[in-house]
Amino acid sequence: MLKKLFITMLVGMMTLGAVAQGGKFTVRGTFEGRTDSVTIEVVDVNSWETIVKQSRAITGEMHELTIDLNDAALLYITDVKGLTTVFPAIPGETLQFYRNDHNVTHLGGSQFYVDYDEAYQTVASILLGTNECNKHLSGKYGPLSGDELDLYTMLLLRLYNDELIPEVHNYIKAHPDQDAAAALIFLFAFDINEIERASAMLTERARNSVAANLYKAVNRLTVVRNVEPPVD
Repeated sequence: MLKKLFITMLVGMMTLGAVAQGGKFTVRGTFEGRTDSVTIEVVDVNSWETIVKQSRAITGEMHELTIDLNDAALLYITDVKGLTTVFPAIPGETLQFYRNDHNVTHLGGSQFYVDYDEAYQTVASILLGTNECNKHLSGKYGPLSGDELDLYTMLLLRLYNDELIPEVHNYIKAHPDQDAAAALIFLFAFDINEIERASAMLTERARNSVAANLYKAVNRLTVVRNVEPPVD
């Protein structure tokens, strides 16, 4: 009986959150600054399955990809050197990459991505630092041990706790009703406490936006993974 109740609770958890609103998602850009080619991949955060994956040569011409999405997803853009950047893919929205007068890549297109560009710029340099730490800790540059391991572990924790969390919180406090602010919470993937703290700062409308489904998806997976089924 207890096991049946537990399974029912999990099914109920999987249905929480905003109702998925499908639509076409478009990404376009010339991908300046990337070398040779890029891989464009869209991943369903509810199943972690790849929806589409394509390689595009860097030719200076505008590339465009339009797909149907049933719910918010993640867009991964990876170049031949292994540099990967991740962005929300929202049904019904258009993401366009462009370079400003200072030759810095920004996001444009529909209003969601204009807003998300402002949000992303506040944390972009921090994310570069955390990504570099993760590369070292994963052994990409060779095995770590002793003082080096401690150094990169401490640096990663400092970047996350002292820089990323405060910046995301500050942005949400300044834009509590913005869908882009809700999407930014996905950066706290698998950190239940921070997801709950950050989402509590949003308005009810933003918490029920399609963009909010990004952090809700990883939060559900984390809760299910960390809860032990009761014993009969």
